Amino acid sequence: MKPQGKSSRKSDFSSPALRALRAGYRELDRAVRRQPWLVQGSVNVVAPKSPDANVTYTWTRKVRAKTVTVALSTEQAAAFRGAIKANQRIEAALSLLRQVSQAALLAEVPGVTKRRSDRGDNEEAKTVLKGA
Repeated sequence: MKPQGKSSRKSDFSSPALRALRAGYRELDRAVRRQPWLVQGSVNVVAPKSPDANVTYTWTRKVRAKTVTVALSTEQAAAFRGAIKANQRIEAALSLLRQVSQAALLAEVPGVTKRRSDRGDNEEAKTVLKGA
């Protein structure tokens, strides 16, 4: 088996572009580290069932493909809303980190050299198979 050498393909990114990708990655990484509590799910307001009842809140999320609901106080509902928004920001930042990482890795790290098949070889193989 032949060892695969460096790709003859030139990098799509210049050195300044790679530096910008790295700087963007570091900035996103710092943003992820500064986040407070993170929670997935949603907070819902449950309307009172009678005129004398109060508004209640529930936190709903998926656990092992099942919906789980927990009753919350007013203070908990506010805290959970903040944690859910923080989680959404983190998810968006992680998505950007993945995109930047992929672009940088594809540009920096040598890839495989793509082989081109000769049309003559393919036609010859087809002829041999038809004749057999």
